[in-house]
Amino acid sequence: MHIKFENLYQRYVDGTCTKEERAALLSIIAANPNDPQLAGLLDGTWNKIDTAELQPLDDPEGMLNNILGQQSKPMVKKIGWYPYAVAASIVMVLSVAIYLYTSRTPAVIPSTPTVVNIPPGTNKATLTLADGKVITLDSTAEGEIANQAGITIRKTQDGQLVYDITKDQKKQNQGSLAYNTIVTPRGGQYQVNLPDGTKIWLNAASSLKYPAVFNGKQRRVELTGEAYFEVAKDKAHPFIVATDKQEVQVLGTHFNVNSYADESATKTTLLEGSVKVSSKGAEKFLLPGQQSALRGKDLNVYQVDTEEAIAWKNGDFQFNEADLSSIMRQLSRWYNVDVSFEKKPTAELFHFTASRNISLADMQKIFEINGINFKIEGRTLIVKL
Repeated sequence: MHIKFENLYQRYVDGTCTKEERAALLSIIAANPNDPQLAGLLDGTWNKIDTAELQPLDDPEGMLNNILGQQSKPMVKKIGWYPYAVAASIVMVLSVAIYLYTSRTPAVIPSTPTVVNIPPGTNKATLTLADGKVITLDSTAEGEIANQAGITIRKTQDGQLVYDITKDQKKQNQGSLAYNTIVTPRGGQYQVNLPDGTKIWLNAASSLKYPAVFNGKQRRVELTGEAYFEVAKDKAHPFIVATDKQEVQVLGTHFNVNSYADESATKTTLLEGSVKVSSKGAEKFLLPGQQSALRGKDLNVYQVDTEEAIAWKNGDFQFNEADLSSIMRQLSRWYNVDVSFEKKPTAELFHFTASRNISLADMQKIFEINGINFKIEGRTLIVKL
């Protein structure tokens, strides 16, 4: 069986290949270190491979053969806008492949004596109840952890916080507004399922304040940091996400809000439905695939790749033309490290995807291959450039 390598590779770069296709591609790279066309890719160039086909490797489970027997889907090439970033994106993606999936790492990856094994973030957060009680969720056993205002709060085995309405609450027309606050530290994330059916994923270094049960005309929550929302539909009760700079109003939809204080803009990205974003008199309505960016008093709308905005929720880092400073801010929050630059960051832009489940040491090696060197001292990441 055969497969057109360029199509499989392009899907890997675009982040659209399946796990099986990814494994097939990485196995091909690992098994063909001297292939001239692969070498061209490693040099940061895109060589046309009109008819090149590669034989599948033996696989004890047959997975690879099954994947290689399928017809590749044509993809639009999305690289090539900027010279350095092309090289960085191609080499970085293939560097991840080679480092993680082949035993030939010494020939490809330089030694890194400063490597410190800092693991990636995990599901951890603290929950503050209306009575002031603080619960450390990552060290709390699964099951019911609290009961308030006719609402049972429980922690699931996979690290979710679920609010269930009890029979007593259903009999009440009005319940007391018992506000809860969930806070994720740097290096943490968590999911909250509210009693109205709304699901919220909270990114690292974020907080969400919300009533245990919605009883007013609105369903209002307050956010700092970043969260992804899947809001349950309720036309009679609009759902409002308030940050320090803006409000997002919806009836039922899927969207992401990035409102970190150290970012230059507050960004709202819509995946499904419609939302209204407002700030100090400015007002914009978003359609799926659009993102609003609030910078100062300016509120603008752009067409964007929504997968980049929610990559964190899906377990990935994804950067499309991202500068080094913004990349390092994400690493800082996820690995719970401080970042400093020995000199002014470069202006190059990067386009790559990497798993959020790898250690900081693995991420360090990826950057070193691409000419971006840093060292780790304690919990400080020093970018040497």
